Amino acid sequence: MKWGIIGTGGHSKVVLEAIKSYGHYVQVMCFSKELPDHPFFLPYPIVLDEEKMIHLHEIFIDSWHVAIGDITIREKKLKQLEQKKLIIPSLIHTNSIVSPSATIDEGTFVNAGAVVNASASIGRGCIINTSASIDHDCMIGDFVNIGPGSRLAGHVSVGTKTELGTGVSVAPHVKIGKGCIIGIGSVVVKNIPDFSLAYGVPAQVIKLLEDKQ
Repeated sequence: MKWGIIGTGGHSKVVLEAIKSYGHYVQVMCFSKELPDHPFFLPYPIVLDEEKMIHLHEIFIDSWHVAIGDITIREKKLKQLEQKKLIIPSLIHTNSIVSPSATIDEGTFVNAGAVVNASASIGRGCIINTSASIDHDCMIGDFVNIGPGSRLAGHVSVGTKTELGTGVSVAPHVKIGKGCIIGIGSVVVKNIPDFSLAYGVPAQVIKLLEDKQ
């Protein structure tokens, strides 16, 4: 399978290794607006003219992935690929565990050590990071970032474009709104309204964020 990767930052390193984890030959085209300052992506080609190269190579690439951590940019790039009707499957590391009854939408990345349990639903364009745990019946909206080592108990819901930092824990049945940022190591035991910055043990809303939805 031949993959096209959008982005050459730190997150795209992780994505590249997830693709390689399948153990079969993968040709990767890395598209970026500027060259990275490290040789990690050698010998994979890095192309600066993203739009032109997507047009030229779309018939040669089987699947595409937007490997960009920034939620706003990732959404924009994913929608551009959708408009071109390119194939954007979910990408699930071979060392993760995903229940057969879970659903994961297109463009979502599930990294090594992550667990997605029974009847969980994850939207499109999400990042479920290293060793994160999404328990049964959770509902994760589109373009959500779940930080490394985060733990979501059963029946948790997370709104669109929300970001949970590293090691966040969420109690059962808690609802976290859209456009939120939950700080590193926070323990969320009650509902968090839309567009909130919250952190602490237990997590408290510190301020409301600008609506960028």
